[in-house]
Amino acid sequence: MNLKLSALLTLVTPGIAMAVDDAHAAQESLFAGTFAQSIAAVIVFLALFAILYKYAWGPILQGLQDREKKIADDLGQAQAAAREAKATLEQYQQQLAQAKVEAQRVIDQGKADAQKIAAELKDQAQADADQTRKRLQADIAAAKQNAISDIYAQAANLATTVAGQILKKEIKPDDHQQLINESLNAMKN
Repeated sequence: MNLKLSALLTLVTPGIAMAVDDAHAAQESLFAGTFAQSIAAVIVFLALFAILYKYAWGPILQGLQDREKKIADDLGQAQAAAREAKATLEQYQQQLAQAKVEAQRVIDQGKADAQKIAAELKDQAQADADQTRKRLQADIAAAKQNAISDIYAQAANLATTVAGQILKKEIKPDDHQQLINESLNAMKN
């Protein structure tokens, strides 16, 4: 290609040089000159136009088209990346929202479990306190009954001893037991 371009320029260059020399010679007007000079100028222009079109404009246009295609491809890739980033962001936000909901659920479950355990402990403590109170009441009642029985027995013994001294006679054990039982019955009523 470079060889063709060199050959073409070699053929066209004398015509251009001649047109330039004639243009300097006739400086009174740009359009002054002979008909042959005008045709030579048109031929030079068309040859230059053809050379530039084939060797300069074609590659320039191809380069511009390639660049335009590359820019369009890059733009498409950038848009695809932006869509992917947006989708990833939305997915991340959804996962974050789900994590918040799950964390709140775990917290609420923990609170409910803590309240349940506290209620169970309170109920157990209340049951233990009630059981202890009932046992203590039973112990107190038994101790009271024992104390009353002891008092009645001592009172009966005392009464028997006093009665024996009054009567100055000795009371037999059977009589003694009978007096105790009678005294106990009398005190209960």
